Formats: sequence, C-alpha cells, structure tokens
Amino acid sequence: MLDHSGTARVRYEDAFRAVGNYLDQNRFTQVVLVETPQGFLIKGQIAADKSVSEQRLSYPETYLFSNEDIDNLLESAYERRRKRE
Repeated sequence: MLDHSGTARVRYEDAFRAVGNYLDQNRFTQVVLVETPQGFLIKGQIAADKSVSEQRLSYPETYLFSNEDIDNLLESAYERRRKRE
C-alpha cells in the first residue's frame, strides 16, 4: 500500500492497527476489508446504540478509506502513541 503521495510504502501493520481503531470506535462488527488502488473498502455492520428504540440491533455500512484517509488515521495513531510515552 502506498501513502497519499504514491511514492512511499505504508506498513500494513500500522495501517490495519489505525483502521482497526476506527472500526472499534465506531462499533463495527462483521467486517470485510478489501484493498483497492484507491485505499481500503470497508463493509460491515454497525451496532446500534442501546438507547435507540429501533428493533434492529445493527445496520449495514460501507466506507472507502482513501489513501489520504489512511494517512490521517495513521497520523492520529502516531499522535496517540506519543502522548502515552
């Protein structure tokens, strides 16, 4: 996977960790991740908030994380790790 400039490689471990954090924060379940030339296509179910009176417990969501989105997620992840140190 290339960064947004298209010249440098991004480590999959870092990209998956950053995307995984996003998925956890947004309550994704039953996730499918497909790498495309544009980035990562994510399809999954989002767990509904318990306070919602709907009958459904989750709803489907599809999102394309562009390479630029991945770079932004990575920068946020690096910043979180720096704050812990």
